[in-house]
Amino acid sequence: MTSFDKEGSLGKLFSVPPNTESSNNANANIKQELLNYYASLAMHHPDLIIAFSPQGEILSKNKDSIGKFLGLPSMDEVDLMDLIPKSYKDTLIGAFQKALHGVSERHEIAMEEYSKREIIHACLTFVPIWGSDKINGVYIIIEDTSQIKELAEELKKHKTHLIAAQKVASVGSWEYIIPDDDLFCSPSFYEIFGLPKSEDVTMNKLLLRYIHPDDRDKTSSIYKLALREGKSYKVDYRIYHERNENKLRYLRVQAEVLWQNNAPWKLIGVVMDYTEEKNLEIELRNTLNSMVHMFNNLDGGIWMKEFNTNKVTLASEQLVDLLQIPLEKIYEDPAVWENIIHPDFRDKVFQKQDQLMAGKPIKHKYKIICGDHSTKWVYDQTIPWVNDDGRITHLFGVLVDITDEKQMQDHLRYISTHDEITDLPNQQSLHETVDKLINEDQPFAILHLDLDRFNVINHSLGYQVGDMVIHQLAERLREIVPSTGYLARLNNNDFVMILQQYNGKEEVFELAQKTIQSIGKALMVKDYELHITTSVGISFYPEDGTNKLRLLENAYSALYHAKQQGSNNYQFYSFSRDISSYKKFLLEKDMRRAIVNEEFELYYQPQVEAATGRIKGAEALIRWNHRDWGMVPPNEFIPLAEENHLIHHISDWVIRKTCAQLWRWREAGYPLIPISINLSPIRLLKRGLVELVEGQLALYRIPASMLEIEITESSLLKNEIGVLKTLEELRKLGIKIAIDDFGTGYASLNYLHEFEADIIKIDQIFIQNITSANKKDAAIVSAVMHLAKEIGMQIVAEGVEEKAQYEFLKERNCDLIQGYYFSKPVPLPDFEELLHEGYLIPKENQKQDMPLKDRRESTRYQFHHWLKGKLIISEYDKQEIELGSAKILIKDISLKGIKIITSVILPVPSDMAFEFSFSIMGESYSLTGSPVWQQETKQSYVIYGIQFHTGEEEKLSELMEKLTKLKDDNEELPDTDFFTGNPCTYLGNSQAY
Repeated sequence: MTSFDKEGSLGKLFSVPPNTESSNNANANIKQELLNYYASLAMHHPDLIIAFSPQGEILSKNKDSIGKFLGLPSMDEVDLMDLIPKSYKDTLIGAFQKALHGVSERHEIAMEEYSKREIIHACLTFVPIWGSDKINGVYIIIEDTSQIKELAEELKKHKTHLIAAQKVASVGSWEYIIPDDDLFCSPSFYEIFGLPKSEDVTMNKLLLRYIHPDDRDKTSSIYKLALREGKSYKVDYRIYHERNENKLRYLRVQAEVLWQNNAPWKLIGVVMDYTEEKNLEIELRNTLNSMVHMFNNLDGGIWMKEFNTNKVTLASEQLVDLLQIPLEKIYEDPAVWENIIHPDFRDKVFQKQDQLMAGKPIKHKYKIICGDHSTKWVYDQTIPWVNDDGRITHLFGVLVDITDEKQMQDHLRYISTHDEITDLPNQQSLHETVDKLINEDQPFAILHLDLDRFNVINHSLGYQVGDMVIHQLAERLREIVPSTGYLARLNNNDFVMILQQYNGKEEVFELAQKTIQSIGKALMVKDYELHITTSVGISFYPEDGTNKLRLLENAYSALYHAKQQGSNNYQFYSFSRDISSYKKFLLEKDMRRAIVNEEFELYYQPQVEAATGRIKGAEALIRWNHRDWGMVPPNEFIPLAEENHLIHHISDWVIRKTCAQLWRWREAGYPLIPISINLSPIRLLKRGLVELVEGQLALYRIPASMLEIEITESSLLKNEIGVLKTLEELRKLGIKIAIDDFGTGYASLNYLHEFEADIIKIDQIFIQNITSANKKDAAIVSAVMHLAKEIGMQIVAEGVEEKAQYEFLKERNCDLIQGYYFSKPVPLPDFEELLHEGYLIPKENQKQDMPLKDRRESTRYQFHHWLKGKLIISEYDKQEIELGSAKILIKDISLKGIKIITSVILPVPSDMAFEFSFSIMGESYSLTGSPVWQQETKQSYVIYGIQFHTGEEEKLSELMEKLTKLKDDNEELPDTDFFTGNPCTYLGNSQAY
C-alpha cells in the first residue's frame, strides 16, 4: 500500500513533466493547464475517488481519510476489501479486472457504517487509467447513495400507497401530453375501465369507444373547450365495464390544465368510480318517490319540519283531508300546528314536547279543531332526528285520524263497563273505581246490596219480569244515591254503592236503612204486585282493608252476616265490633305463620267395633294450637282457610302427616289400623291431589288400605263431575272413600247410586235422637243401615254418646262406633296408649251438660234462669284495645268468680284481660277476670269457669249479701234481665260470620 503526501498525491497523476523542446512548449502548457483542471475536479469532487495500481495498491485519493468518509473511528489507512461484504467481493473483483482491460462498470453495494451501526448504500464506478499506450491503473469512484436510496424507497412506498389508495377509493390518475397526444394512466385507471394494462389507451379511443354513447357529445365538448381555452373541468359520464359483462358504471372526472409557452400543454386529472354512490342515490330516489306516493295515499298524514325554524319541509297530501287546511298554508304557516290543537288538550300536548327536547319520541292522542271547524281525534307520533353531534335537526311525524276508532272504543268501553239492563256501571267499572279511590287515599264506604230470594221471581215469573224488576229497582237506587256517590250492578241481584265525603259512619248507616226502605216498597210489574227485601253489607276504607279485593270481600262477608240475621237488614264489617269478629281477624292474620311454623296438630278419635270393642280405625282431626287462643277447633279456622285459599296447604299437610305417622307406628311395632281424614271440597277440585297421595304412600311404603278419605255430600254437590273423577282415581289406588254426614245432603240416595263409596258415616243428628220418643230418626237410621248392608258398604255411626244409642246400633249390626261413649278425640300420646291396649271399654253416663263440681271456696249464688251479660276483651298482647262485646249467659256468681256459657271459644288459661258486665237489681257491674276451666257441650256453646282478678271482691261484697238474704227469704230478683229460653237461640247471634 502506498503512502499519501500532504498535498494529496492524486494531483501528481494528472501532472506532465516539462518538455525541453521549445516547439512543444505551447502545447505542453495547454495540456498542463487542462490536467490541472482535471486534478482540481478530482480533488474537490464530493465523492471518494481512489486511484489503484494494477496490483490493487492505492496510489492516491481525494479525501484525507477513507475511514472518516466511511464513518470509521481514527483510521487513516484501511483495506477496502475488509469493509466490503462478502456477497459483493466477487462482483467487484470482476469489475476491477474488467477496468484493467479497458471496460468501465458501475455497481451498487450496501455496507455497514461502524459509528452509527447503520447501513451505507454506495455506488462504485470502476474507470481504467490510460497511459500513452497502456492501462496504468484503475479509478474507483465511491458515491454515498444512502439518501438517494432512502428517497427512492420512500418514493416507492408512496407510489405503492397511492396505487393502493386509488384502488380502495376507486380513483385513477392520468396525464395527457397535448402536443404529443400521449396518455399516461395509473393501474387503478385500467381497473376502473376494466382494461388490461397492456391496452393502448388514447384520448381519442377514450372519447369515442369507452364512454357511453349518450354521454360522448357532452364529454367531448368539455374536453375540446379545455384544449382550446385551457380551462380546467369536471364532468360525469357513464361507461360499460369491459370485464364485468359490460355492466354500467358511473365515473366522475376532474382535470387541471398546465400551460407551457402560453398554450395548453398538459392535462392532469383523476377519474373516480362512484357507481355505488350513484346506485344508492338512484335507489334512494326511487325509494323516496315510492314513499312520497305511499305517504300521499296513506290514511295518515306524514310531515317533517326543521327543529330550529319550525319550517315544514315535507307534508303529505293526506294532511289536507285530515286537517281541512290547504297544503300551501301548511308549508307557509308554522303556527298551523299549534292552532289546530283543541284548547282542552293544549297544556297536555305542550308538556309532551319536553320529551322531544330530550331527544325522545312521543306518542299521544288528542282532539283537534280542523279548518272547517269540525273536531277530530288524532293519534300523533313524533320522532326527533338527531345528527352525529347529538343535536336535533328535524322532527318527523305521522298524524292519523282516529275519530271513528275513538268513538267505537268509547262505545265498546261503555258496553264493557256498564250493565245492559240497568245502564249502571258493572263489576269491571267497580273494580277500577275502587282502585282509583284507594290511590286517592280518602275514606269511603262500600255497601253491597243483595235482593233477598230474587231467584224465586226469575223462576216463577220468568227472566223477563225479573229484568223489569231489576230495572225499576235500579232507578230507585239512582234516586237515593248522593251526587258524590257511585252505584254499580254486579250480577243478577247484587248492587254495590260507594259513598264518599260522608260525615261519620251514621250517615252511611242511614243510607243503608234508606235503601232497605226504598227497595221494600211495593213494585208493580205486568200486573204483579211484588214485595222485595234486600240485605246490605258495609265495609269502610281504610279500616276494613287497604286493597280492592279485601274491601269487597269484607263487604260481602258483612252481607252474608246480614242474611244470617234474617235478611232485610244491614251489617257492617269490623273485626273490632265484637269478640268473635276480632278473633276471626287474628286467626286469619296468623294462619300463614301457623302453616310455616306447623302450629297444627292431629287428634285421633277411635272407631270401635260395635260387637267386640276393638279399635278398628280412627279419624284424624286437625287442631290449631294458637299461641294466644289456645287449642282452636277446625270449625273456627277451616272456613277462614277456605276463604283465603290456604285450605290446600292445610289439607296437604294432613295427608303428609298422616302417612308419616302410620310409618312411625309401624316402625315402633304398633298394629296398623286405617286412618280416615277429612278433605275440604275445595281441595278435591284442585289438581295434584291424586299424585300427592300416591307419592306419600310410596314414600312411606304404606298400604293404600290404611288411608281413608272422608267427603261430605256437599263436596259432591260442589262439582259433581270433577269431584267424582278425583274420587274414582283415589279408589283405583286402593284408598277407601267414606261419605261423611250421610243423610244431611240433598241427594243422598242418588249419590249412593251414582258413586260407589266404601263407607257410610251416619250423621250424629240422627244418632242423638234415635232413643227419643220420636221414632222417625230411629226408623231413618235403621233404613240407612239396612240399605248399606245390602249394597256392601261399611257403616260408621258418629256422635255416639249414650249407652242406649250404642245398644240400638249394636243390635242392628252397625260395624263401627265413633263418639264420646268410647273416647273423645285425643292427642297423639294418649291415642298411642289406646293403640297399645287395642280395645276400649264404654264409658257410662257420658251425657253431661255442665260440670257440677264446685271449684270455688266462696259461697256461690245460683240463678234460677240465665242472667244476660256481656264479655269484652280489654287487653290483648299486653296492649289495651277497644272491641265490641260478645253475649254471655251467667249461671251462678260468687265473690271469686262466675260460671258462664258463650258461643265464643276462649283460651284457657289466657294472658288476655277479659271484662264481664251484667246488671242485677238495677245495678250495673263490670269486673275483670280470666277463664280457669272449660267444658265442651254438644250444643254450640262452651261452659267456662271465670275467676275474678284480685281486688274485684269489694265490688261484689254488698251484692252477695243481698243475694244471700233474698235466697234465704226465697224471693225473686227484681229489675234483673234473665233469659228463659234455649241458650243456643240467644247465643247464636254472637257467632262470628
